[in-house]
Amino acid sequence: MAQLDRDTLRHQAEALLSDMPSALYAGQLEDVKALIHELSVHQVELEMQNQSLRETYQSLLQAKNNFSLLFEQAPAGYLKMDPQGRILKANQTLGDMLELSQRDIEGQHLNRFIHPEDAIIFSARYPAFFNKPDNKTIELRLLKNPRQSIPFQVQLNARRISEADERGQSRQCLLVTAVDVTDRHRLTEEKALAAEVFETSEEAILITNERKLILGVNQSFMDITDYQRSEVIGRSLICVLFAGHHFKLFELIWSKLVNRERWKGEIELFRRNGSAFTASLTVGGSHDSFGKIKNCILMFSDITQKKLNDRKIEFLAHYDILTQLPNRSYFNELLNNAILHASRSRESLSILFLDLDRFKLLNDTCGHLAGDVLLQNVAGRLLSCVRETDSVSRFAGDEFVVMLTHFKDFEQCRATTEHILQKLLNELSLPHEIGNIQFNASVSIGVALFPAHGTTAPELIKNADTAMYAAKAGGRNRYRFYSDQMRQQAIARSSMEFELQTADWENQFNLVYQPLVNLADCRIYGHEALLRWQHPQRGELKPDSFLAIAEDNGMINPIGDWVIRSACQQAAAWRERWPATPLKISINLSPRQFLLPNLRQTIQTLLTTHGLKGSQLILEITEYTAMQNIGESIRVMHELRELGILLGIDDFGTGYSSLAYLNKFPLNILKIDQSFIHELDVEKENVLIKSIIDIGRNMDLLILAEGIEKPEQAELLKHLGCQLGQGYFYAPPLPVTDIVPPF
Repeated sequence: MAQLDRDTLRHQAEALLSDMPSALYAGQLEDVKALIHELSVHQVELEMQNQSLRETYQSLLQAKNNFSLLFEQAPAGYLKMDPQGRILKANQTLGDMLELSQRDIEGQHLNRFIHPEDAIIFSARYPAFFNKPDNKTIELRLLKNPRQSIPFQVQLNARRISEADERGQSRQCLLVTAVDVTDRHRLTEEKALAAEVFETSEEAILITNERKLILGVNQSFMDITDYQRSEVIGRSLICVLFAGHHFKLFELIWSKLVNRERWKGEIELFRRNGSAFTASLTVGGSHDSFGKIKNCILMFSDITQKKLNDRKIEFLAHYDILTQLPNRSYFNELLNNAILHASRSRESLSILFLDLDRFKLLNDTCGHLAGDVLLQNVAGRLLSCVRETDSVSRFAGDEFVVMLTHFKDFEQCRATTEHILQKLLNELSLPHEIGNIQFNASVSIGVALFPAHGTTAPELIKNADTAMYAAKAGGRNRYRFYSDQMRQQAIARSSMEFELQTADWENQFNLVYQPLVNLADCRIYGHEALLRWQHPQRGELKPDSFLAIAEDNGMINPIGDWVIRSACQQAAAWRERWPATPLKISINLSPRQFLLPNLRQTIQTLLTTHGLKGSQLILEITEYTAMQNIGESIRVMHELRELGILLGIDDFGTGYSSLAYLNKFPLNILKIDQSFIHELDVEKENVLIKSIIDIGRNMDLLILAEGIEKPEQAELLKHLGCQLGQGYFYAPPLPVTDIVPPF
């Protein structure tokens, strides 16, 4: 407008000059020119003012644009809120935080974007926050795009302002800054977690500076070393843990840290009291931007106990924990090495395979603890009989293997081996004191020589094992050297064991009965039930040919059960056939069967089932069986006597023959072994037989002599006071169909 007015005035002035009379013109011309000049000057000044105004306007506009850009793209979210918590204005940063447009945010209540768990708290605190926002901060979780419900942590700071609303009226608002502190919280949590891990780590952790001075330690460090923090902070690492030892090693470790490498290994460190412990140590370092070491970090654990455990595991892998002898695996390794050496040196060696006779009986009668004591005693005796260059191993159960080495030739090997074998038999035959009993543990030994009987470890052990079975079959408590014939016998034994396990008992096994005769009048007192095996290929087999195998493989119990059931069933049949004179039936119990926990209940059930009286049944056990566990034997005998059963000791005179213990057993019958009967001579005094008979009669026992084959033996026994007899003189074992009436 000012520019227009100036131009109009100038044009008007010029028009006046052109229209004015010349006289007037001549008199006022100078005044008019001066006026025009002054107007031109004012025009220039006004132009200058306009230019300044335009520049100021442009600056303000640029400032406004810059402020708007700064507001919209600020690193923090900005929003203006009314007293009700409604968002009046929001910048683009807040929209980016919420992943919404500003249009979707403005006009909405902030609660719409707050995590539901925080919204209630915010609603309660907002009025106070609005009225007095100074020095107050609110932290809460907002949700990215509410439909996604992804929370993030924000911190709200505000100040209150006054402004005019759309109607020009004054209103109070909050200008709020929203800062995303999610990363800050995460870093804080990570730092707290790192501190917790540091403090609760099972590994000891120690941190030093670049001068090896300790900056910090954790609780595990204090637990392992017994140091307190105050005692080590600021001290030299080497003085605290290494105690001056391993100085050169630590210098090597430090050189690795300089090269940004780690060191790991096992090392001896020292506790506060100076005692050493074995540590699994890892050493690392942190470096500054120039590559220099800032910190040294040591992590270690006390593995002293682990090392001890490892040694125990190593021991258990190679040695038997009960006897401390090499086990099967380690012995095989020793044997392989010995064979290799013997082969190179052209030497001989021998393998002795030992098996304790009747060890299972001791376990069954006295318990496994007694068996363990016996094995330990045997191990000690074996070691005392061999040389330092020899090896003794517990192979399995009650089996031991001895290796005798460094013999220059076969003759020396056999001669020295036989010498040591005799020492072993003598030493192992001595009684063992086990608790309150004495146990005689004989041993069967098989021998194989290298290279005569085998050139590999498995072959030598197998052949020694085969020879051991030959020794056991030959009467126990003896040794045998391997021969090719034994291999055939071993094959036969293995075949017998398989056939025994697969035999059809109902069709292949049967009982025969040998009469027990009253010597005074030759009347039948009863019958002894004897087992026979009708083998499909080998014909009739007596117990001597297979019961030892049954004892070894555990089949003796089911066989014994079958014998008792069949004998009771036969006794019931005889009672029905000859009710006036019921026959007694005698049954042999194996050692295992005698000590079965349910023996009394089993026999009581059989008596009830078949309608038998206990007095019709005679149960025989060997003297050896009764003496293995005297207390248990007495208990079982009393239980059986309560049923009315008669009890007899078989083969008396061949075992302990302990009269002191014999008097404690509740016996009815004493059976003299047939080996004594065969030696009877009418022309001699036969003092031993007479003594046995006198002792038995003084104890109110019936005396039964087995193996009577001649009439003069029967007469002499009757004269000496023996009441009962059994043997081929009266009758051989008979099938049930040949049993005659007992009158």
